[in-house]
Amino acid sequence: MLRVRQIRAYAVPRYPKGRFEPWRQPTGVAMLKRGASSAVLLFLLDSCGETGTTGPPPVRPDFLTENEARVAINQVFTNNGIQLTADVPLDVVVAPDDTVTVSLDGYNDSLKVGYEYLAGADLDTFTTSVIAKMDSATADAGPYVKITEEIVEEGALTQIMQNFIDTLKAHGAI
Repeated sequence: MLRVRQIRAYAVPRYPKGRFEPWRQPTGVAMLKRGASSAVLLFLLDSCGETGTTGPPPVRPDFLTENEARVAINQVFTNNGIQLTADVPLDVVVAPDDTVTVSLDGYNDSLKVGYEYLAGADLDTFTTSVIAKMDSATADAGPYVKITEEIVEEGALTQIMQNFIDTLKAHGAI
């Protein structure tokens, strides 16, 4: 049973000195917890933001086919008054004992001007050594052959070829 007794002496309590604050999580842990939930929320909001679009994302456009490129390039040469013969074989001397026969997509024998659009099987014939030799021949006295790799836009291809022809005209090659 509970008994009540009288206190004879009352001691003054001693409290610890200093300033005490309630415990908080370390900043890194708090940011991690809030950051993860924020990232999930942003992801959900971002996925809901697109209205009216369904299906897979748009496909990257394909490169021009060799036939499409030939039509565009031949038009540039025709606009500059240069007629080309299609699929002309040309011997390229890569080394003193090494000659490679390549087939150019278009070539004018009298002007020694032509082009090659690298696509498909052309990549086997036009190795880096053949391209380097043809570029050095272009710097000398010809033949002047512009070799272009696959391009996506027709406008970019026609601009490259027009710049090639303008450079040859400026140097008096054609």
